Amino acid sequence: MKKINKVLSTLVLSTVLAFSFAGPSFAAKQPDIDFIDVSHWNAEQGLPLSFYQTIKLGGVQGVVVKVSEGTSYLDPAASVNIANAKQAGLVTSAYHFGRLTSVGDAQAEAKWFDNALQKVGFNKDTDGYVVLDLEVTSGVTDRAKLTQYANAFIKQMRELGYPRVDIYSGSYFYNSSLNPTGLIINKPWLARYSASYQEPQWSNGKGAWQWSSTYKFSGFEHYGFFDVNDDFAGKYTSTNGVESATPVGEVKHIGSLSLVDYLKSIGKDSSFNARKALAAQYGISNYTGSAAQNLALLSKLKDGVQPAQQSAPSITTTYTVKRGDTLWGIAQKYGMTVAELKSLNGLTSDIIHPGQQLKVSGSATYHTVVKGDTLWDIARKYGTTVDRIKSLNGLKSDTIYPGQKLRVR
Repeated sequence: MKKINKVLSTLVLSTVLAFSFAGPSFAAKQPDIDFIDVSHWNAEQGLPLSFYQTIKLGGVQGVVVKVSEGTSYLDPAASVNIANAKQAGLVTSAYHFGRLTSVGDAQAEAKWFDNALQKVGFNKDTDGYVVLDLEVTSGVTDRAKLTQYANAFIKQMRELGYPRVDIYSGSYFYNSSLNPTGLIINKPWLARYSASYQEPQWSNGKGAWQWSSTYKFSGFEHYGFFDVNDDFAGKYTSTNGVESATPVGEVKHIGSLSLVDYLKSIGKDSSFNARKALAAQYGISNYTGSAAQNLALLSKLKDGVQPAQQSAPSITTTYTVKRGDTLWGIAQKYGMTVAELKSLNGLTSDIIHPGQQLKVSGSATYHTVVKGDTLWDIARKYGTTVDRIKSLNGLKSDTIYPGQKLRVR
């Protein structure tokens, strides 16, 4: 809080795999595993449907998927994890890792989270909770201010139409870096790891407890450690209002139709390149044709999920200059160029001073990759650099493909 085949075959689960614990040994009793949280660290391209079906049959009721971070990062496994978790019948929620340094930052990050949620197919009305993961101060040492920024994020998500919003943090961070009773969230989700049964210290209602980050599921050890959680308040396991979720132990099956066959049946191009471009529209990056990716894409298509219109959120925020700040450093922080920052603020020189309020972002700009494009060509077209485009889009290589949408500013 990490490739199988290009044509899918029927998934048959005949047995339920027992869970094995590889973390601390609890003296009294082991807490429940009501839900887990996942990110690309478990599987870079997303976890397969078979994993989610197995844990669902084993009693796990929910999953919280990492979707975004900051104002530009989209977790590369989010779209696949959300689709496959929902297809298995789990209560599916999503989280954003926050780096809040002001009210404006918090609002900008919330808007990016909303944008990313739409991209990966999360439904604000019929899916689970959206969660602010707040466990770093980002240099904010005033507890009241950090609490204010957390509340600004939560309020922004509510204003964007999300009826179920929560906060996650470590028990110590929650009690030492925030003012818990000042938060507008009750019954939060907290982490505390101990060799004995020792719950977190809640200050405004008992919510959920992440009691280990080193759990391994039997048969899926190759996916490494998982965060496991006990859901006291029922936020992450209640099927009330969550349309894709099924009762405890009841798993969904997608059937035997492959993605290729389905595309052919509706008269669509089923070639690898066409599937790759289609996957990009649904936020499935680095498409290789794996079973996890294909099942996720198939479920989205069959359920009628439409690709999000990736129009940039209009983000207007300000930054208060601190001692030691430079225009270059501020521009880097917000994915801008110095020229853009100066233009936005009407500056004629590079001189800034502590306490000065700067506008730091306007509407983002996106480019849809066409055949023959390279990162160097795109960077030159938009007056930016390859490194900045890679940073804005979380790219680890220079490989891009037609249909992919890249943020360039």
